[in-house]
Amino acid sequence: MKGIDVSKHNGTIDWGRVAASGIEFVMVRAGYGNLISQKDPKFEENVRGALSHDLHVGAYWFSYAVSAVDAQTEAEVCKKVLDPYKGKLDFPIAFDYEYDSIRYANEQGVNPDNAQIDGMGRAFLERMKADGWYVALYTNNDFIRSGRFSAATLKAYDVWLADYSGEPDYPCAIRQTSSTGTVPGIGGKVDMDESFQNYPAIIPAGGYNGYPVQVSTIVEIDTTMDISYAHGTYYVVKTTSPQPVTLTAGTGGVATIVPFPRTGNIQLFAVVAVGQSGQETGIYTSVSGEKPLRRFKFKIQ
Repeated sequence: MKGIDVSKHNGTIDWGRVAASGIEFVMVRAGYGNLISQKDPKFEENVRGALSHDLHVGAYWFSYAVSAVDAQTEAEVCKKVLDPYKGKLDFPIAFDYEYDSIRYANEQGVNPDNAQIDGMGRAFLERMKADGWYVALYTNNDFIRSGRFSAATLKAYDVWLADYSGEPDYPCAIRQTSSTGTVPGIGGKVDMDESFQNYPAIIPAGGYNGYPVQVSTIVEIDTTMDISYAHGTYYVVKTTSPQPVTLTAGTGGVATIVPFPRTGNIQLFAVVAVGQSGQETGIYTSVSGEKPLRRFKFKIQ
C-alpha cells in the first residue's frame, strides 16, 4: 500500500486530491513531548480529512523523553489525543525517537546510552499496548546498526523503517522511502511510505485501536477493506462456508444485497449501491448459530 506521513509542517492539506492521487494510508503526527499542549495543531484536521476520504490512518508520537518514566508520560498524553478516534484508526501507533530527541536530552543534561533509549522505546510502546493500541517502532538503519534499539525490541514490535535506497536493509512492516516526495494536494515535499502489512484487516480483526473484538466465524470472505461505489453500480462479494451464508447491510436504503446461486461452499453476493453520495453501511455475514459479524464498510461515492 502506498502512503505518506504528515504533521503541521505540511500545512493545510487537500485530502480529496491526496486520495485521488492513489495514496492509500497516512501516518499522522499526534504530537510530541509530555504535555497535552504539545498535540500537533494539525492533528484533528489531518485525521478527519483523511478519514473523510476513506484513507487508512495511523499516528506517531515524536519523543523527547529523557527517561523511561518520561516516555510513559508521553504515552499517556498520546492516548488522550487518540482517544476520540478509537475504532477509526486502522494503522499502527508509532514511537518516533530520533537524533533531535538525543539533542534535546543532551540540553537537559542527559546523555542517553543505547540501553536507556531502548528502555524508553519499550516503556512508551508497552504503555500504549496495555490500552489496546497496535504499536510500531519508527527507526532508521543507523539507529539499528549502532544498537540504539536492541535486537529483542526490534523483534518484539513492528518496525517502521526510514530507508531511502534499494531494498529495505532490515525487515520492516512499513518503510519510509523518501522525505522529498510530491503528492497532489500537499504543498512542498512530503515523506513517502509503503506498507507491507494488511493493517486494515489485522487491526480491526484483532480488536486493536478501540475496534470491538470480533467473534469467530466459519465464513471466509474475499473482502476485508472498506470500499466505495457510485450510485447504481455494484460490487461482488465472494463467501466460502460449509453452511449457507446470509449477507446483510446494517443500514437500510444504502445498499441492496442480491444473492447468486450457491455452488458447493461458495456463495456470491452483489452489493448494489442504491443510496445517496456520502451514505455508508456496514456489511455483515452470518450463518445458522452465529450472530451477524461486520466484515467491511460500503460507502456511496
